[in-house]
Amino acid sequence: MAFDAFSPYEVIIKSKGDRDPLFDAHGAVLDYGLLELLIDDAARRGKSAQSGDVARALDMWVAEQFRRAKLPEDSIWPRLVMPRALDASILSFIGKMPPALAEQCCASLTERYRSSSVSVMGAAYSKQVDVGMATWPSGPELLVSTKTMGSSFGKNMANRFEEAYGDAKNLKSRNPFAATGFAFLVHADILNERSSCLKALAMLEKLQAEQDVYDAVCLIVADWSSEGAVLMHDEPSIPASLSAERFFTELVHIVLMHAATDAYPEARAQFVHMKSHGE
Repeated sequence: MAFDAFSPYEVIIKSKGDRDPLFDAHGAVLDYGLLELLIDDAARRGKSAQSGDVARALDMWVAEQFRRAKLPEDSIWPRLVMPRALDASILSFIGKMPPALAEQCCASLTERYRSSSVSVMGAAYSKQVDVGMATWPSGPELLVSTKTMGSSFGKNMANRFEEAYGDAKNLKSRNPFAATGFAFLVHADILNERSSCLKALAMLEKLQAEQDVYDAVCLIVADWSSEGAVLMHDEPSIPASLSAERFFTELVHIVLMHAATDAYPEARAQFVHMKSHGE
């Protein structure tokens, strides 16, 4: 059985069963319980923010929320199954093959495309994009960068801001119609450092203040250690402009707005239903 660094989170997500819609009549309803389970799993296995496992947990959760919005799940990476990134047209082609041949092709693809990283060409350089959606005909439609920070907030915050700002400019310049987002997960210890917390809030607001940077940015706070994780999604210091609810609503809206009017009918119907009840 094929196994990669995302596999533990795949198991957790699949165990939840059927997906509820992302949007109801009142707006985005995020599965914070799932995110807590994913971070908890990484933390209990002794994985830190620096190891990359907490970041992968965040990536899988973000991708899963877009799947709940009824965007085409095979076009979103990281995919819930291996290979984690694969053009949907390849899967459509395999689906038309005889079952035995299709099974062989899937096994071969899983072995051939073991890398879970996806690089997207920007105006100046190619950049690894953590979560996204693209097909050969459409090109990139959704590009999301994720960052996690578990400590050394004062020391590292400026570096994260510079990286995020430059990467967004690079990607947006070449892909102006793609919805771009930045999701920042920080350890709850930042709440004990007022200056670092204020710097993070100001930095994130700046990242969505210009049209050619990010379309939406969110801040997520969690307390994790080897004993587990607790998500603080109702932290009062996080303004509504940086909420994860706004983040997903805005990005899905932009994807649908820039897509053909007959594209993604299920996602469009869910989103329109939410908007019509919210007005």
